[in-house]
Amino acid sequence: MFLPVSVHLEQVQKTAIAAAQEGSRILKSYFGRVHDISVKNHAGLVTEADRAAEKGLIAIIQQTYPDHSVLAEESGMQERSSEFKWIIDPLDGTTNYAHQIPIFCTSVGVEQNGVIVVAAVSNPVHNILYTAMKGSGAYCNGSRMAVSQTRKLRDCLVATGFAYQKGKALDKAVAIMRPFMELTRGIRRCGSAVWDLCQVAEGHFDGFWEKNLQPWDVATGFLLIEEAGGLVTRFDGSPATVYDQEVVASNRRVHPQMIKLIQTS
Repeated sequence: MFLPVSVHLEQVQKTAIAAAQEGSRILKSYFGRVHDISVKNHAGLVTEADRAAEKGLIAIIQQTYPDHSVLAEESGMQERSSEFKWIIDPLDGTTNYAHQIPIFCTSVGVEQNGVIVVAAVSNPVHNILYTAMKGSGAYCNGSRMAVSQTRKLRDCLVATGFAYQKGKALDKAVAIMRPFMELTRGIRRCGSAVWDLCQVAEGHFDGFWEKNLQPWDVATGFLLIEEAGGLVTRFDGSPATVYDQEVVASNRRVHPQMIKLIQTS
């Protein structure tokens, strides 16, 4: 006899939360005491804390769901035959972390047959836990979240990121940012795409955009924003997946205005 889908996903969510909290617990134990900082592909940093957190949270997942696939930033893809795939970023905001800036988090998303159905994001310094399950809303420390009600860009606070772009890619990123600087209340660049997306879901930011992102950068944010009433698309306004490497996220109300600025920049 099979359990109802909702009950099954609740069990998956409990494991996702436990994994995210274990990852962030490990990050907190290393915070301010990291010694091994190295540069990986595209100039990104990686530390011993990234690796330790990833190892610890994957152990929790595999203990409960050994037949599930896992896609993790540092160790890559562990393919299984299951309909479930765990998409993990043990430390989003590594540069912040290495410089002891407390804007970073552990992100654990769960994909079922290509759809993100569970999200858990933990920041240990501020003791914040973001959670979502498809069809059940988005929450911050147990309180339901909702995107902002802002309707005009001139009243918006937005966020973006640049990844590790150079040359023409950087020129394009700056060109897109300029009209947002002119037309919005302000722009923030926090250094963690996961964190930025959580702030859109919670209504602190009205919108966010960035290119050259990986699945582990956006998987949890997609679900959190959608469950909080927001919208996530590609740069051209078409439906987005976590594998598209670009995202525009908003409170839905200002989305057409954001797309227009991006497309005409």
